[in-house]
Amino acid sequence: MQAREFMVEALIVVPDRSVRELAELLLREGSDGACVVENGKLIGVVTTMDLVFQEKKVHLPSFLSIMDFTIPLEPPDRLRSELDKIAGTKVRALMSGDPITVGPETSSDEIATKMVEEHITILPVVEGGRVLGMITKQALLQAVFKR
Repeated sequence: MQAREFMVEALIVVPDRSVRELAELLLREGSDGACVVENGKLIGVVTTMDLVFQEKKVHLPSFLSIMDFTIPLEPPDRLRSELDKIAGTKVRALMSGDPITVGPETSSDEIATKMVEEHITILPVVEGGRVLGMITKQALLQAVFKR
């Protein structure tokens, strides 16, 4: 079965949409995510997990102290990135950029493999740079088990 046969209509949001509006849209539509489009081009995806991320506890970095030296045990940009995402008020701050996509002829087993291996919630279906739809876990399950 090919993606075009079971993809669902893509929810499209702009990067400057507020996080509150995004949450309201996803709840109203019962969707796990949306495609972020700017100037007609897919620039990212945003999911319910990105919204849940905003509620998590901040992970403080670990340090190793030896004599008078302090050595960070994690990349210093990780904390900044995490804080930016938690404090984000616009979709742009939450979205995952450079999304993994599939074409309309991609098979269901290829899609399942990508979703599992890459931990993907939604998978945009793109052709010629245009978003045609998206694959959700629910759409994939329905396609596979309704054969």
